[in-house]
Amino acid sequence: MAIGSLIGFAVAEMLVKVLTGVFDPPPEVLSIPWSYIMVLLIAAVVSTVIAVVGAQVSVQRVRVEVLRNL
Repeated sequence: MAIGSLIGFAVAEMLVKVLTGVFDPPPEVLSIPWSYIMVLLIAAVVSTVIAVVGAQVSVQRVRVEVLRNL
């Protein structure tokens, strides 16, 4: 993920330098959408937690059913 972020940042820097003549006025710095990045990070963490808890619950149910059938 870190390598992808670095590559994305490098591509964005290159595009801003190449397209500086098109922008009026050209940007001084890149705009980083921190709120969007945080929402994605929170969504990834929440979905991972839900998946892990769901897997644990389903595995636990199978164990109980197997023990009851013995």
